[in-house]
Amino acid sequence: MDFSRPDNARKINRLKVLDALRKRDMSRAELSRELVINKVSVSEITDSLIKEGFVASGALDNTTQGRPATILSIEKNGGRVFSFIFSNLNVVASASDLKGNVLRYERFPNDDNLGEYIGSFINKMTQDNPRVFGVTVIGSEKDIPKDVFPWPVIYKTRAEAQAKGEMEGRDDLGNTLFVSWGDEIEASWPKGGMLSIPTFGHMKVTNGIKCSCGGDGCLSAVASGKAIKETTGINQYRRLLTEEKGLLAIDDIASAMAFAFSEAVQATGADSIMIMGEMSLMPKDLYASIQDKMIMTLPPERRSVTLIKSEKADKALLEGAGLIALDEFFYHREILDKLSQIQINSSFLS
Repeated sequence: MDFSRPDNARKINRLKVLDALRKRDMSRAELSRELVINKVSVSEITDSLIKEGFVASGALDNTTQGRPATILSIEKNGGRVFSFIFSNLNVVASASDLKGNVLRYERFPNDDNLGEYIGSFINKMTQDNPRVFGVTVIGSEKDIPKDVFPWPVIYKTRAEAQAKGEMEGRDDLGNTLFVSWGDEIEASWPKGGMLSIPTFGHMKVTNGIKCSCGGDGCLSAVASGKAIKETTGINQYRRLLTEEKGLLAIDDIASAMAFAFSEAVQATGADSIMIMGEMSLMPKDLYASIQDKMIMTLPPERRSVTLIKSEKADKALLEGAGLIALDEFFYHREILDKLSQIQINSSFLS
């Protein structure tokens, strides 16, 4: 996009207004001050967004001196997005509003009737003829091709969606390495834009254990939830994370996880690691064991890295999948990110 063209500049200002209101409700005057856009342009943009049904004009703000200002907010019912989260056994379908709130979700088997389940969920959630902007699939085109949907589709990993959900509403996780630890092990890193790290789960940590990727001694082959369940014969995470046999097995692979964390931290420069997914529910003493082992393998200047637990658990995956679709197809977050990077580079060069 040519950011200097007047018509594109108007589109960018519109996206800036939507992005600002997504973060908090504001008056037109506040939007003008915060975004450094003149009041006339802000009024034109917000009036258009209200007419289109994307912004709501609410209560008056009587907390300031002078004439009360009308508070604007995102009209959460102005549209929705869908997400479909795939695993070997089941699929979770969800619909989210324009504020990222999950309106409804359903879980159904990943079997030969998958197309019917998806169609039924979509029909149920579009009976009121909402504007649908797009779909996130946590999986691949092999799981479900794009042409199944009448809307644009984006494919992402569990780690990317979970990280997105964990970061929503927080400003302190910008340099955190996010590790999804469940049946598989995935990682993502938000520094400079959310990056999937597909090689993380296939980092070599030992010898003699074949991995499904064809490699030998991969982290996933040793320490994934699937591998631990196969080793112990315990097929439920609830039991795996509470019974002595399961806890001992997790402690046995703590060194492998610690080594992988250490390598990833040194490669990315992350200052903390958040464990997400089913294995994030392991007891505190196992967190401490992995952190101690990780610190022992890090150089002295990197030993302040902390290991933290997911705060939202399963909720992060559901929320994050919807937020990814909103960023991609409604808020167009990548355009604002590119503009921000251009401005940073220009400032640096000057």
